[in-house]
Amino acid sequence: MAKYDVVKEYDWTSAPRGSGMRKKAPRVWVKSYKLKSNQIMQAIQGFVAIATEGGGSGDAKSFYDKMYGEATTAEDDFNFPFFNDNIRSFSNTFGDTFQSGIGGSGGIGSDFYEGAKTLAGGAAQALNITDMDTATKAFQQVGKRDFSGAMKTMGSGGSPGTYVESPMFYQFEKNDGPLEVSFVLSNTINPDSIEKNKKLIHKLTEINRPLRRNSIAVDPPRIYQVKVPGHRFIRWAYCSQFSSSMIGTRREINGVIVPEAYQINMSFQSLTLEHAGFLKDV
Repeated sequence: MAKYDVVKEYDWTSAPRGSGMRKKAPRVWVKSYKLKSNQIMQAIQGFVAIATEGGGSGDAKSFYDKMYGEATTAEDDFNFPFFNDNIRSFSNTFGDTFQSGIGGSGGIGSDFYEGAKTLAGGAAQALNITDMDTATKAFQQVGKRDFSGAMKTMGSGGSPGTYVESPMFYQFEKNDGPLEVSFVLSNTINPDSIEKNKKLIHKLTEINRPLRRNSIAVDPPRIYQVKVPGHRFIRWAYCSQFSSSMIGTRREINGVIVPEAYQINMSFQSLTLEHAGFLKDV
Protein backbone atom coordinates (compact mmCIF):
# COMPACT_ATOMS: atom_id res chain seq x y z
CA MET A 1 0.00 0.00 0.00
CA ALA A 2 1.38 3.38 -1.00
CA LYS A 3 0.40 7.00 -0.49
CA TYR A 4 0.35 9.41 -3.43
CA ASP A 5 0.32 12.92 -1.99
CA VAL A 6 -0.19 14.93 -5.17
CA VAL A 7 -0.82 18.15 -3.24
CA LYS A 8 2.55 17.97 -1.50
CA GLU A 9 4.87 16.05 -3.84
CA TYR A 10 3.77 16.63 -7.46
CA ASP A 11 4.07 19.59 -9.82
CA TRP A 12 0.46 20.73 -10.11
CA THR A 13 1.50 24.26 -9.08
CA SER A 14 4.59 26.44 -9.41
CA ALA A 15 4.92 26.58 -5.61
CA PRO A 16 7.91 24.41 -4.60
CA ARG A 17 7.28 20.90 -3.35
CA GLY A 18 6.94 20.83 0.40
CA SER A 19 6.27 24.56 0.53
CA GLY A 20 4.13 25.84 3.38
CA MET A 21 1.88 27.46 0.78
CA ARG A 22 0.73 24.02 -0.30
CA LYS A 23 -0.55 23.18 3.18
CA LYS A 24 -3.48 25.52 2.63
CA ALA A 25 -4.37 24.15 -0.79
CA PRO A 26 -7.89 22.68 -1.09
CA ARG A 27 -7.80 18.93 -1.39
CA VAL A 28 -9.82 15.75 -1.66
CA TRP A 29 -8.80 12.62 0.22
CA VAL A 30 -9.29 9.36 -1.66
CA LYS A 31 -8.72 5.92 -0.15
CA SER A 32 -8.73 2.96 -2.52
CA TYR A 33 -9.90 -0.58 -1.80
CA LYS A 34 -9.38 -3.76 -3.76
CA LEU A 35 -12.40 -6.02 -4.11
CA LYS A 36 -11.72 -9.60 -3.10
CA SER A 37 -13.94 -11.37 -5.59
CA ASN A 38 -14.03 -14.61 -3.63
CA GLN A 39 -15.80 -12.83 -0.75
CA ILE A 40 -18.42 -10.94 -2.74
CA MET A 41 -20.99 -13.75 -2.66
CA GLN A 42 -20.53 -14.13 1.10
CA ALA A 43 -21.27 -10.43 1.57
CA ILE A 44 -24.38 -10.63 -0.62
CA GLN A 45 -25.64 -13.69 1.21
CA GLY A 46 -25.14 -11.93 4.53
CA PHE A 47 -27.30 -8.98 3.56
CA VAL A 48 -29.97 -11.18 2.04
CA ALA A 49 -30.13 -13.05 5.34
CA ILE A 50 -30.52 -9.79 7.30
CA ALA A 51 -33.26 -8.57 4.96
CA THR A 52 -35.24 -11.82 5.03
CA GLU A 53 -35.10 -12.02 8.81
CA GLY A 54 -36.91 -8.68 9.03
CA GLY A 55 -35.89 -5.67 11.06
CA GLY A 56 -32.52 -3.96 11.02
CA SER A 57 -29.72 -4.43 13.50
CA GLY A 58 -26.79 -2.21 14.41
CA ASP A 59 -26.27 1.43 13.49
CA ALA A 60 -26.17 2.98 10.03
CA LYS A 61 -22.39 3.53 10.04
CA SER A 62 -21.69 -0.13 10.76
CA PHE A 63 -24.14 -1.15 8.07
CA TYR A 64 -22.36 0.92 5.39
CA ASP A 65 -18.90 -0.06 6.63
CA LYS A 66 -19.75 -3.73 6.24
CA MET A 67 -21.49 -3.35 2.90
CA TYR A 68 -18.19 -3.55 1.01
CA GLY A 69 -15.68 -3.55 3.83
CA GLU A 70 -15.86 -7.28 4.48
CA ALA A 71 -15.12 -7.97 0.82
CA THR A 72 -12.24 -5.51 0.36
CA THR A 73 -8.66 -4.85 1.35
CA ALA A 74 -7.31 -1.33 1.85
CA GLU A 75 -4.83 -0.30 -0.82
CA ASP A 76 -3.31 3.01 -1.98
CA ASP A 77 -4.28 6.43 -0.63
CA PHE A 78 -4.41 9.59 -2.73
CA ASN A 79 -4.43 13.28 -1.88
CA PHE A 80 -5.56 15.30 -4.91
CA PRO A 81 -5.84 19.09 -5.27
CA PHE A 82 -9.49 20.13 -5.50
CA PHE A 83 -10.52 23.25 -7.41
CA ASN A 84 -13.83 22.20 -8.93
CA ASP A 85 -16.91 24.34 -8.24
CA ASN A 86 -19.61 21.71 -7.87
CA ILE A 87 -19.55 19.82 -4.57
CA ARG A 88 -22.90 18.08 -4.56
CA SER A 89 -26.01 17.65 -6.67
CA PHE A 90 -29.02 15.39 -6.23
CA SER A 91 -32.74 15.18 -6.92
CA ASN A 92 -35.71 13.84 -4.96
CA THR A 93 -38.70 11.99 -6.35
CA PHE A 94 -41.98 10.90 -4.83
CA GLY A 95 -44.15 8.48 -6.79
CA ASP A 96 -47.15 6.18 -6.44
CA THR A 97 -44.97 3.08 -6.54
CA PHE A 98 -44.14 1.63 -3.15
CA GLN A 99 -40.57 0.46 -2.67
CA SER A 100 -39.93 -2.42 -0.37
CA GLY A 101 -36.91 -2.67 1.87
CA ILE A 102 -35.49 -5.48 -0.24
CA GLY A 103 -34.05 -4.41 -3.54
CA GLY A 104 -35.91 -1.13 -4.05
CA SER A 105 -39.17 -1.16 -6.02
CA GLY A 106 -41.09 -4.39 -6.11
CA GLY A 107 -40.84 -7.07 -3.46
CA ILE A 108 -43.21 -8.15 -0.75
CA GLY A 109 -44.28 -4.68 0.33
CA SER A 110 -44.91 -3.57 -3.22
CA ASP A 111 -46.98 -6.66 -3.99
CA PHE A 112 -49.15 -5.96 -0.95
CA TYR A 113 -49.68 -2.32 -1.89
CA GLU A 114 -50.45 -3.09 -5.54
CA GLY A 115 -52.89 -5.76 -4.41
CA ALA A 116 -54.60 -3.29 -2.12
CA LYS A 117 -54.98 -0.81 -4.97
CA THR A 118 -56.55 -3.51 -7.12
CA LEU A 119 -59.09 -4.32 -4.43
CA ALA A 120 -59.92 -0.69 -3.82
CA GLY A 121 -60.20 0.21 -7.49
CA GLY A 122 -62.35 -2.67 -8.63
CA ALA A 123 -63.46 -4.68 -5.65
CA ALA A 124 -66.49 -6.32 -7.13
CA GLN A 125 -64.69 -7.42 -10.30
CA ALA A 126 -61.54 -8.55 -8.50
CA LEU A 127 -63.46 -10.64 -5.98
CA ASN A 128 -66.08 -11.70 -8.47
CA ILE A 129 -68.77 -10.40 -6.13
CA THR A 130 -71.90 -8.91 -7.66
CA ASP A 131 -74.00 -8.54 -4.50
CA MET A 132 -73.15 -5.20 -2.80
CA ASP A 133 -73.97 -6.43 0.71
CA THR A 134 -71.60 -9.37 0.32
CA ALA A 135 -68.85 -7.11 -0.99
CA THR A 136 -69.29 -4.69 1.92
CA LYS A 137 -69.03 -7.51 4.46
CA ALA A 138 -65.89 -8.79 2.78
CA PHE A 139 -64.24 -5.40 3.05
CA GLN A 140 -65.34 -4.99 6.65
CA GLN A 141 -63.62 -8.25 7.49
CA VAL A 142 -60.42 -7.10 5.80
CA GLY A 143 -60.19 -3.53 7.09
CA LYS A 144 -62.63 -3.59 10.03
CA ARG A 145 -64.16 -0.42 8.63
CA ASP A 146 -67.44 0.54 7.03
CA PHE A 147 -66.96 0.59 3.24
CA SER A 148 -70.66 0.80 2.41
CA GLY A 149 -70.43 4.40 1.19
CA ALA A 150 -67.52 3.62 -1.09
CA MET A 151 -69.20 0.48 -2.41
CA LYS A 152 -72.39 2.39 -3.25
CA THR A 153 -70.36 4.97 -5.15
CA MET A 154 -68.67 2.21 -7.13
CA GLY A 155 -71.97 0.47 -7.81
CA SER A 156 -74.73 1.23 -10.23
CA GLY A 157 -76.21 4.70 -10.06
CA GLY A 158 -73.03 6.22 -8.66
CA SER A 159 -70.63 8.67 -10.21
CA PRO A 160 -69.59 8.00 -13.82
CA GLY A 161 -65.97 7.78 -12.70
CA THR A 162 -64.06 7.31 -9.47
CA TYR A 163 -60.65 8.51 -8.37
CA VAL A 164 -59.17 7.67 -4.99
CA GLU A 165 -56.24 9.89 -3.98
CA SER A 166 -53.44 7.76 -2.57
CA PRO A 167 -50.26 8.82 -0.74
CA MET A 168 -47.07 9.12 -2.73
CA PHE A 169 -43.92 7.37 -1.59
CA TYR A 170 -40.33 8.53 -1.59
CA GLN A 171 -38.37 6.81 -4.35
CA PHE A 172 -35.08 5.50 -3.00
CA GLU A 173 -32.68 6.13 -5.85
CA LYS A 174 -28.91 6.44 -5.99
CA ASN A 175 -29.14 9.73 -7.88
CA ASP A 176 -26.40 11.75 -6.21
CA GLY A 177 -24.22 13.49 -8.78
CA PRO A 178 -20.57 12.41 -9.05
CA LEU A 179 -17.73 14.36 -7.48
CA GLU A 180 -15.51 15.83 -10.20
CA VAL A 181 -11.76 16.11 -9.58
CA SER A 182 -9.49 17.94 -12.07
CA PHE A 183 -5.87 19.04 -11.88
CA VAL A 184 -2.80 19.61 -14.07
CA LEU A 185 0.56 17.85 -13.78
CA SER A 186 3.48 19.85 -15.18
CA ASN A 187 6.49 18.17 -16.82
CA THR A 188 8.67 21.30 -16.95
CA ILE A 189 9.20 22.43 -13.34
CA ASN A 190 11.44 19.67 -11.95
CA PRO A 191 13.73 17.18 -13.74
CA ASP A 192 12.05 14.14 -12.19
CA SER A 193 8.49 15.29 -12.95
CA ILE A 194 8.27 13.45 -16.27
CA GLU A 195 8.82 10.06 -14.69
CA LYS A 196 6.73 10.83 -11.57
CA ASN A 197 3.77 12.02 -13.61
CA LYS A 198 3.94 9.08 -15.98
CA LYS A 199 3.96 6.58 -13.12
CA LEU A 200 1.03 8.29 -11.41
CA ILE A 201 -1.07 8.32 -14.59
CA HIS A 202 -0.24 4.67 -15.24
CA LYS A 203 -1.22 3.84 -11.65
CA LEU A 204 -4.57 5.62 -11.90
CA THR A 205 -5.26 3.92 -15.21
CA GLU A 206 -4.31 0.49 -13.90
CA ILE A 207 -6.46 0.55 -10.76
CA ASN A 208 -9.52 1.90 -12.57
CA ARG A 209 -9.54 -0.78 -15.26
CA PRO A 210 -10.39 -4.48 -14.88
CA LEU A 211 -7.41 -6.84 -14.85
CA ARG A 212 -7.67 -10.27 -16.43
CA ARG A 213 -5.75 -12.89 -14.45
CA ASN A 214 -6.47 -15.82 -16.76
CA SER A 215 -9.14 -17.02 -19.18
CA ILE A 216 -11.76 -16.89 -16.42
CA ALA A 217 -10.69 -14.71 -13.49
CA VAL A 218 -10.95 -10.93 -13.85
CA ASP A 219 -10.24 -8.43 -11.07
CA PRO A 220 -12.71 -5.49 -11.07
CA PRO A 221 -11.53 -1.87 -10.73
CA ARG A 222 -10.96 -0.54 -7.26
CA ILE A 223 -13.57 1.24 -5.20
CA TYR A 224 -12.98 4.28 -2.99
CA GLN A 225 -13.78 6.31 0.06
CA VAL A 226 -13.85 10.01 -0.84
CA LYS A 227 -13.81 13.06 1.40
CA VAL A 228 -13.85 16.78 0.62
CA PRO A 229 -13.06 18.22 4.07
CA GLY A 230 -16.03 20.07 5.50
CA HIS A 231 -18.30 19.45 2.51
CA ARG A 232 -18.81 15.89 1.31
CA PHE A 233 -18.14 12.32 2.36
CA ILE A 234 -18.77 9.29 0.14
CA ARG A 235 -18.33 6.00 2.00
CA TRP A 236 -18.13 3.81 -1.08
CA ALA A 237 -17.58 5.11 -4.61
CA TYR A 238 -16.19 4.04 -7.95
CA CYS A 239 -14.38 6.00 -10.62
CA SER A 240 -17.09 6.49 -13.22
CA GLN A 241 -14.89 8.56 -15.54
CA PHE A 242 -11.14 9.04 -15.95
CA SER A 243 -9.20 10.93 -18.60
CA SER A 244 -5.64 12.15 -19.08
CA SER A 245 -4.90 14.67 -21.83
CA MET A 246 -1.74 16.27 -23.16
CA ILE A 247 -1.32 20.05 -22.81
CA GLY A 248 1.06 22.33 -24.72
CA THR A 249 3.89 21.41 -27.02
CA ARG A 250 5.33 17.92 -26.91
CA ARG A 251 8.47 16.08 -27.84
CA GLU A 252 9.76 12.53 -27.84
CA ILE A 253 12.21 11.62 -25.08
CA ASN A 254 13.67 8.10 -24.99
CA GLY A 255 10.86 6.82 -27.17
CA VAL A 256 8.11 8.42 -25.07
CA ILE A 257 5.97 11.39 -26.15
CA VAL A 258 6.23 14.02 -23.41
CA PRO A 259 3.95 17.11 -23.34
CA GLU A 260 4.45 20.23 -21.28
CA ALA A 261 1.75 19.01 -18.91
CA TYR A 262 -1.10 16.54 -18.42
CA GLN A 263 -4.71 17.38 -17.63
CA ILE A 264 -6.26 14.81 -15.27
CA ASN A 265 -10.04 14.49 -14.88
CA MET A 266 -11.79 12.00 -12.59
CA SER A 267 -15.38 11.45 -11.45
CA PHE A 268 -16.28 9.55 -8.30
CA GLN A 269 -19.80 8.13 -8.20
CA SER A 270 -21.33 6.85 -4.97
CA LEU A 271 -22.11 3.14 -4.80
CA THR A 272 -24.72 3.71 -2.10
CA LEU A 273 -27.49 6.09 -1.23
CA GLU A 274 -25.78 9.16 0.27
CA HIS A 275 -28.02 9.47 3.30
CA ALA A 276 -28.01 12.57 5.49
CA GLY A 277 -25.95 10.85 8.17
CA PHE A 278 -22.84 11.07 6.00
CA LEU A 279 -22.70 14.77 6.83
CA LYS A 280 -21.37 13.81 10.26
CA ASP A 281 -18.20 12.49 8.59
CA VAL A 282 -17.27 15.50 6.46
